Amino acid sequence: MKTSTMPKTSVLMSAALGFINLAIAANPSYAVGINFSTWSSSGDVTTPSVGSANLSTDGLNSDDFPANNGTFSFTGTVPATDAFFSTTLQDFLGLSATSLDTSDFAYEGSALKFTFNANGGDKLTFDYNFLTNDLLNIDYSFLLVNGSVITLADVSNALNSSSFFANETGTTPFSYTFTKSGTYTVGLGVVDIGDNNVTSALKISNAELVTTTAVPFEFDPALGLGAMGAVWAFKQAKKKMAKR
Repeated sequence: MKTSTMPKTSVLMSAALGFINLAIAANPSYAVGINFSTWSSSGDVTTPSVGSANLSTDGLNSDDFPANNGTFSFTGTVPATDAFFSTTLQDFLGLSATSLDTSDFAYEGSALKFTFNANGGDKLTFDYNFLTNDLLNIDYSFLLVNGSVITLADVSNALNSSSFFANETGTTPFSYTFTKSGTYTVGLGVVDIGDNNVTSALKISNAELVTTTAVPFEFDPALGLGAMGAVWAFKQAKKKMAKR
């Protein structure tokens, strides 16, 4: 009887160990989905699922005429944050008044931010899509790392026709490596340049922190449940073997 049941137990145990070993072998670091709903936000921002966020420059005030107000807003109720008549957006991001300006002034935008500890070699990875209705001014999207504004894409990069906006970059992968350990304030945003009459947007997906240490972000529940399931299966297998 013991001989006939041992293969089943061994298969169950191997399956559990195989799941864990596969995760370790394929990914020696931890890749954890970022929950943007735990980040601070300013302006028109939605966080529909783990790893994704949507931001626009729609000010809900005659943007994109003759389209109705809010046509290109993700929330439909929260306008983009002012960056021209006041420095509300810059203040939110901890930037100087002119930090978001390019060849012209930044007028309005939306952003997310989060402060955490990272180790050297940790990576922030995500896919982005920059969408725009602007054909005249160089609106842009950006990543912010400790006060440094890194352009992801601007109007000149939006060369593909869009199903909703006029143009878009299409989904584009991006990765940022933290070169040394320390405390980082990271932000993502999109801004109107030169006017506040036309909307641009930034869509983030598949955002993860790849790290070899404890994760500062809220993790993806699916990943957590998968790991817990494997551990549970392994423990159950050990109990069954102990009884035999």
